[in-house]
Amino acid sequence: MPTHVLQGITWKNPRGYDPLVAASRVWMDQHPGVSVRWQQLPWYEFEDTILRSLADGDGSFDLIMFDHPWTGRMASGNWLIPWERLSGEAYLNDLAQRVVCPSLESYMLYGSHWALPVDSACHCGLFRSDMADADSLPQTWEAIRSWAEALHNPPHRHALILSLEGVLGSCLFLSMMAGLGFPPYTDERSPSCDKEAAAYVLTLLKDLLVFAPPGSTTLGPWDIYERFSKSDDIIYSPSIFAYVNYFGVGRGEHLRVCRVPGFSNGAVGRPILGGVGLGVAHTCTSIDQARELGEFLMSETVQHDIFPDHSGQPSTKTAWASTRINRRFHNFYADLSANMATAYIRPRYPDFHYIELEIGKILQQWWDHETDLTIILDQLNKFR
Repeated sequence: MPTHVLQGITWKNPRGYDPLVAASRVWMDQHPGVSVRWQQLPWYEFEDTILRSLADGDGSFDLIMFDHPWTGRMASGNWLIPWERLSGEAYLNDLAQRVVCPSLESYMLYGSHWALPVDSACHCGLFRSDMADADSLPQTWEAIRSWAEALHNPPHRHALILSLEGVLGSCLFLSMMAGLGFPPYTDERSPSCDKEAAAYVLTLLKDLLVFAPPGSTTLGPWDIYERFSKSDDIIYSPSIFAYVNYFGVGRGEHLRVCRVPGFSNGAVGRPILGGVGLGVAHTCTSIDQARELGEFLMSETVQHDIFPDHSGQPSTKTAWASTRINRRFHNFYADLSANMATAYIRPRYPDFHYIELEIGKILQQWWDHETDLTIILDQLNKFR
């Protein structure tokens, strides 16, 4: 019978679950008095379950995996224990030097770090190397249309696919707005977006949808990756969250990562920062064990060896720079690094998490041709 039990919750995907279970198993072998149990749930169910449990303080979970836009909600409710209290300033200062930027920074709010960046990611361009060459891909959003017109041959081949379903559409909108120099919803007191810039972005994306497969605006990222991997009808996605577990031998043999497009005015693309962080619930009663496990997950041994072997996406610079790891995953991390260098951290104030979800619902009407642009722009500014 274990002396301590740590209950963790994570999102249902091999990248979100398998490396945590594998690393926890190794750690438990070294700590025979502790049991670590991970529950995985689909993304939206996972999100609701976490927020409800933490708000109720029911103690269902000790270890919480979450995305950085949730940080304000978590911190304002005092639902998590800051890692300054758990591991100390010196540890976090050292960690800041070891992980790819801006992963750790994204969980910093109100003077504290609320999660360790166990997993790092951002938007990337995704293409089939057997159908296109990275150097031939369009470098700006405005250039995509003419490129697509030359290659589009439905129903046998679609030039591109856009990741627009729900909150994914919200993320792409935020990314492009930030790239243009108009990051929206940054003012917590009056969250809004620049209407002229928003109209430009939404019109541009709607024009590009004619080159995407019918019904693709309802596809999640995993659906898109599966289609890229298992069929030969899509060439390119300009901006989609990066998932290493679809790369490598026996998986996406021809999948490759490239930079997200910039804009014709010279503005550089600002891919949305993704990744998942580990927080410790304020109701956790095995705090020392939670801290030790968190630090173990951030160790170079776990990040270099256990995560890559179990569909995980590490966050340390040495793992991203590893020749061995990059060779195994078709240069995934080396190619993704250029995107991470300009990655955009979304707002993290307490209500933004809900605003981001609502934006996705509003934009779904635009992708699906259910209302006109004027109404969409008004709805996107209703959060004032």
